[in-house]
Amino acid sequence: MAKKLPAYGGVCVLRPDSNECEALLQQVALDDVWGVGRRLVERLALMGMHTARDLAQADSKQIRQRFSVTLERTCLELKGIPCIEMNDRGEARQRIMTSRSFGRLTDNRQEIHQAIRQYAQRSAEKLRTQDSLARAVYVFLKTNRHRPDLPQYSPSAIVELPLPTDDSRAILHAASQAFDAIYRPHYRFMKAGVMLVDLVDANRQQLSLLDTPESRAERERNDRLMATLDRLNGRMGRGTVTFGRASPDAAWHLRCANRTPRWTTRWDELPKVR
Repeated sequence: MAKKLPAYGGVCVLRPDSNECEALLQQVALDDVWGVGRRLVERLALMGMHTARDLAQADSKQIRQRFSVTLERTCLELKGIPCIEMNDRGEARQRIMTSRSFGRLTDNRQEIHQAIRQYAQRSAEKLRTQDSLARAVYVFLKTNRHRPDLPQYSPSAIVELPLPTDDSRAILHAASQAFDAIYRPHYRFMKAGVMLVDLVDANRQQLSLLDTPESRAERERNDRLMATLDRLNGRMGRGTVTFGRASPDAAWHLRCANRTPRWTTRWDELPKVR
């Protein structure tokens, strides 16, 4: 503000509780707030927030639930509540992984491929949440090393993406390519995982020299599609909109025999009063 408004002469001292501070926050667009990237601006706009004042007046707990701890801290800082020490340095995550142990050993190619696709979709969601892009997709499979009576095989493969992306479709395609390269029949696998590596800030990506208005328009359409996908899943529950459906009794699903009942999120698990 001190830099953009000539009246301050480059120096601006404000008290958080002053009317002047609130008036100035109303003039600051969200994309001028440090750490709020283009994708976050679009998602916040869908919630009716367009200025720094809007974010300052938001419920910080709701911001954390819908976005991240980092944005919650920004919200609190705008309220005048210090959250970050002067020596704190937030480091961008350079990899995002989703992996699970299967409910039972399986050598079924289709079931394992379904698991890889589910993990790739989840990793892409995490990637967009932190406003990053991935340059490569790493996939691994593991047999049970505690079963020496069974053949052992724990392969992995990495597929580089043509351009850094957070598009679930491109990430799914790369994950499927990696899976096809490493899967072998007759091995009973117990675990699989997908890792997105070599991450870059979505707001600082280096574009190709061959970038054209058409390619930029397509990229913007893809961004809107992913934002819509995330918004629907955020509003109606994860997995509401997805790329392909998995069998509910597939081997890779976790065993949930000891899971706490989901009384507040599932109609069929509501407690019954007798």
